[in-house]
Amino acid sequence: MNKFLVALLIGFISFNFSSCDEDDLVELLPAFDVDLKKVELIPVKIDQTNGEWVVFSETTNLDIINNQTKDYISKIKSLKINSLSYRIVNFAGDPIGQVDGAFAVANEISLQNKIVVKTEADNGTIFQITEIAELNRIANLLKTGQSAEVKYSGSTLCDDDNMNFSIEVTFDAKVTIDP
Repeated sequence: MNKFLVALLIGFISFNFSSCDEDDLVELLPAFDVDLKKVELIPVKIDQTNGEWVVFSETTNLDIINNQTKDYISKIKSLKINSLSYRIVNFAGDPIGQVDGAFAVANEISLQNKIVVKTEADNGTIFQITEIAELNRIANLLKTGQSAEVKYSGSTLCDDDNMNFSIEVTFDAKVTIDP
């Protein structure tokens, strides 16, 4: 009888473990944070302007999906953007070429500037979005798992030569997931 009860107990425990599925186990997990850092490039190519300011517009997309977040997009509890910035890299062309540009996320301007492109590239100037309301607006959009269009546009003057450069967008955030 003792052996029968032990066998019955082992069978019962085995049945309970085998009836648990992954979703049952996920509900037991505590919320966890994922540090997310992404770098996106927006290539900009501008032909020589010959004395006329010329309009340009280039885009890329920004999202929070990576190997750590892709399975939990619908379970994101919060998203805090630690920093969002851009800088000019890979410059070639007119050394005095100018841009009067705007950096926009999801069709809303986040930052504007008027610059000599080569000077800012050589200096490694980082243009930082610091307005908390703007960072929260972007975070709320990205938290839903959507991507946001990032656009660098404006007008440019480069009379001496063409200009080619990239806008390097750096995004650093903390994603809290509640499985």
